[in-house]
Amino acid sequence: MRGTPSGRLDPVTFELIHAALLSAAEEMGAVMKRSTYSPIIREMDDFSCAIFAANGDLVAQADYIPAQLGAMSLVVKSTLARWRNAMRPGDVFIANHPYMGCMHTPDINILMPVFLNGRLFAWTGTTAHHVDVGGVNPGTEGAHLRQLYAEGLVLPPVRLSRSGHEDPDIVAVITNNVRDPLSTMSDLRAQRAACDLGRRRLEEAVERFGPHAVRRAFAQALDHVEAAARAALRHLPDGEAEAEGFMDDDGLGGPPTRIHARLRKHADRLSVDLSGSAPQVAGALNVPWASTRAVVVYLLRAMTDPSMTTNDGILRLVDIVCPLGSVLNPAPPAAVSVRHNTCQRLAEVLVRAASAIWPEKAVASGTVTFVGVNLDSISPKTGRPSVMGDVVGGGTGAHRDGDGLDGVDTYMSNVGLVPVEVGEAEYSVRIRRTELIPGSQGLGTYEGGLGIRREYEILGFPQTLTIYAEQTDPRFAPCGVLGGGDGSPTRLRIFDPEGRELEIPTKTTLTLAPGSVVRVETSGGGGYGNPARRDPLSRQADAEDGRVLLSSGSSSRNTGTRRAGAGASRTRASRAGRESNPQPSDP
Repeated sequence: MRGTPSGRLDPVTFELIHAALLSAAEEMGAVMKRSTYSPIIREMDDFSCAIFAANGDLVAQADYIPAQLGAMSLVVKSTLARWRNAMRPGDVFIANHPYMGCMHTPDINILMPVFLNGRLFAWTGTTAHHVDVGGVNPGTEGAHLRQLYAEGLVLPPVRLSRSGHEDPDIVAVITNNVRDPLSTMSDLRAQRAACDLGRRRLEEAVERFGPHAVRRAFAQALDHVEAAARAALRHLPDGEAEAEGFMDDDGLGGPPTRIHARLRKHADRLSVDLSGSAPQVAGALNVPWASTRAVVVYLLRAMTDPSMTTNDGILRLVDIVCPLGSVLNPAPPAAVSVRHNTCQRLAEVLVRAASAIWPEKAVASGTVTFVGVNLDSISPKTGRPSVMGDVVGGGTGAHRDGDGLDGVDTYMSNVGLVPVEVGEAEYSVRIRRTELIPGSQGLGTYEGGLGIRREYEILGFPQTLTIYAEQTDPRFAPCGVLGGGDGSPTRLRIFDPEGRELEIPTKTTLTLAPGSVVRVETSGGGGYGNPARRDPLSRQADAEDGRVLLSSGSSSRNTGTRRAGAGASRTRASRAGRESNPQPSDP
């Protein structure tokens, strides 16, 4: 290993060690995909893997779920605060407490301290969404829940293993509080195995390069990301902007919930003021601090260099203002289980504010709905109780370089749909259709992506469904930019076995008779630019592909006009002293 006079690693040595760390995190992810039991992890990729310095700073993370970028280090630091002087080699910790650095109770963290010569050297960690961790609802989540205590088993950082041996007491607590203990414990052991592989890869790096070099690489990795992000910000014009958006309600059918952000970029720093957002709400739409911080990391990465490696170094150049008691920084024991929909809206608001400062980076809004479908079922294969968890995405917004993406999990998400074959093999359900929705996109010079229509038929016996969605209020559907049209709203419909449509709220838990059908139709993305300027060949291809409904041209949603109204989204910006408003303002 060669160093420099400043004590820093030479560039070649640093890159070799840094690449080894990133490769280890990716390899941990491969273990997760191949070893986990539940479809939501192995098929839908709802997990992340990372490596941390001894003090808990995240230094290498595999790219799986943006919602977990910059979030996991907080739970490592909570674990350190609780157990710093009592950890031993072979210990493994488990945690899911949203007020101790975690995101919501279904996202369970498994953390492994790595020791070198008896001293703490680093950490490896995984987080994965478990489809059920107990609570009043199958699948744990529910927008109507009012306190954390209703959201399943809550674990502060405690030992899952002691000195290499699984603790039977904590295993007994877990298995007696969840609906599918076999799946839960199988997935937790897969997470532990992934952490153990990360530990071995760290030890191999130490053997090759020496402990000082690897420790130095941790620090330089943080410095490297900070420097890259600062350089990217310096190349963008200074300016200030604010934007707001709304959740359909408060989780309990109450009034819309305001999400507001004010951005100020000066030189190589970014200030994010979220204090204009609503106070914490009665339902479970509140966002714990780890998730709010992750959304800000997402914004920085999206607006600077999306290909940039991400670690905690990026947080050094951002100031976040968000008072305790906000919907984006709630005080315990506020419920948080469906916080991801609020994260999606916050990401959309932040991107819209940034687009106002930097119109050359303007992006139309995508769907923020994260339709969660949790079903208390029975496996046709094994006859055991099982809980289906599915997530239905929608269309992304168009941008200056092209159309939005069709039918994907947008913004902070990166989760796939349950494959039809897996859903029907694992649960007592028939997936009757999965298709894109023609005409759901906002028109423009470039068009938004299409939303998804998916139908589930209940088979065999009554089953309890928990479902929640956003953007069902047309005022809050994805908006176009620079004259582009708005996307469609989301729509949920449930039909009884005789085909009669039921009157339901858009966030609910109910028991459905066999033969009932659940239909989800998600939002399309907003359009970019004047629709009249769309390339004629693209128009022809749209018609041939059946993407545009014949009547869509007369819809105000697709003509580039904006809806007025008390709840409509707004953006205001100033850039280097000059007023700039890339989206038409509401009256």
